[in-house]
Amino acid sequence: PGVGTRTVPGPGLPAGRVNIADRVLQKTAERAAADIIGVDAKNVHVEIVSARDTAVVRVTSPFPVPRLDDTAAVRAATPVLEAARAAQSDLRSRLTRLFGREVSRVDLTVSGATAPQRKRVL
Repeated sequence: PGVGTRTVPGPGLPAGRVNIADRVLQKTAERAAADIIGVDAKNVHVEIVSARDTAVVRVTSPFPVPRLDDTAAVRAATPVLEAARAAQSDLRSRLTRLFGREVSRVDLTVSGATAPQRKRVL
């Protein structure tokens, strides 16, 4: 069974299985990753590999960094590696809850950096 297949056991519950298309899980993971990392979902790529009762999620995404000319923001920023590890842990927890099955590992590849756009004063 794929990552989106669940058998519904137990007395009083309907017999059968619930199948969720892999594409739905992929889009869910992409949106969750984008939300947690703080980037646009169109820049996030996700692969899901399932095995028995668990899933491994591979995420490739740019990572937000402060504008380098904003010295106060640079000083206050969490180091990228520390922020990436926190995002990885948060994503694993959120996807385990959303998928309804264990996500045993989240591999996060930082593919680049994104900085906030300057706001134009009109």
